[in-house]
Amino acid sequence: MKRKVIQIAESTQLVSLPRSWSKLNNVKKGDEVEVEEKGSRLVISTQLGDSTERAEFDLRGLEVMSSRFIHALYKRGVDELKLTFDRPDTLEMVKNALGKETVGYEITDQTKTSCTIHNVSGELEEFDSILRRTFLMLNSLARDTYTELNEGDFKHCANVALLEEANNRFTTSLRRLLNKRGSDRYDKIGPIYYIIESLENLADQYKYLCQYMAKHDKVKLHADSLSMLNDANAMVEMYYHLFYKFDKDALERIGKGRKDMVKRFYRIIENADGQYAKIDVVLAHHSLNIAQKTFCLTGPYLVLSVKGPQT
Repeated sequence: MKRKVIQIAESTQLVSLPRSWSKLNNVKKGDEVEVEEKGSRLVISTQLGDSTERAEFDLRGLEVMSSRFIHALYKRGVDELKLTFDRPDTLEMVKNALGKETVGYEITDQTKTSCTIHNVSGELEEFDSILRRTFLMLNSLARDTYTELNEGDFKHCANVALLEEANNRFTTSLRRLLNKRGSDRYDKIGPIYYIIESLENLADQYKYLCQYMAKHDKVKLHADSLSMLNDANAMVEMYYHLFYKFDKDALERIGKGRKDMVKRFYRIIENADGQYAKIDVVLAHHSLNIAQKTFCLTGPYLVLSVKGPQT
């Protein structure tokens, strides 16, 4: 149902409550109601309920995917999580899963076959500051990766890959915040959630690349494959600036850059047995993935940024 906004003085606006709702909830003149902000929505209730979200999950029969379930429930916004299991090593796996990404999650009770996890951190940092730090860390990861590969000293690449773990913590916290509190800045949650998840996936590309290169020290890379990584990094940085300030030229360059990357990748693949080594193919592969994933971020960005005519 629609309600007209009534302006009172300069700073006060009023909206009437539906009569049927007031009668159903026994709301009378002078009563207080709770008003909770959730992004573009306001939730009105007669009393503030328990905002703690609880969940239980049985980990029996799961090994590889156990941590994924824990991370998913954290992103959902669960504050109290009880897990059951039947293997003694499962508890250690749970502890490892908590240590990497779930900021604020701590085991508060445990037995041989179960444990209870609580979020003990309270409110997390502000959404916008974490998001900007995520962008900055991703760009730092991109620059450091190129520097190590360009200098030909791959043994330090494994250390560069550790930045990806911090990126995971940031992006996981951001998704939890969106699910828990919504957003007062973004009226469409789906696109910004996709963007954040893609920032994590982009960091994964650098991690996989660094981990592979660390095993192949003192191998000289071709200038063409290094150039692909450098240009892919430029697209990542361009998107960061685009996200915070619309730039039609930058948007077009990202689109053209993706097309050019595809052509360059095929050229390296077709000459892999002669001009280019296998390690160049690996570098070109990850560079193309980075460029493609960055290009795919432009769609949800436009959903958030492009507004229709104002009436």
